[in-house]
Amino acid sequence: MPRTALICLCLSALATPAAAQMFGRAPNPDLNGDGHVTAAEYRKSQADSLLGSFDKNKDGQISRAEFKALEDMARRFGGQAGAGRVAALWTQMDADRNGMVTRAEIEAAADRRFATADLDRDGRLDKVELTSLRQGRASAGK
Repeated sequence: MPRTALICLCLSALATPAAAQMFGRAPNPDLNGDGHVTAAEYRKSQADSLLGSFDKNKDGQISRAEFKALEDMARRFGGQAGAGRVAALWTQMDADRNGMVTRAEIEAAADRRFATADLDRDGRLDKVELTSLRQGRASAGK
């Protein structure tokens, strides 16, 4: 699996439940159904999905041990290299290096991805931009 595709897969897992994303059945982040995704919708869908998928003890943050489930999934699909990329993703997400990823850290990462994907800089993602983001084209340079 190419490096960019695996990174996209891992980043997409932050946007949606990892298992759903692995099989292409990602929930729609267009929360109000207007055909566009705003930064607020994207941020909320990312945080809700990641916390819902990996915060097993429901304390509002994800521990390194809880995040290991994504690393294990990446290992199954991308080998040791895939697992290593997800481990690097943890390092990016845990901005304060305290061993926990909070909603605020997830939202900050979502904001960075949204800004990269919003190619026309109109403050919302259309279907093409969202598809590009999910496929890794918009974030390939990250």
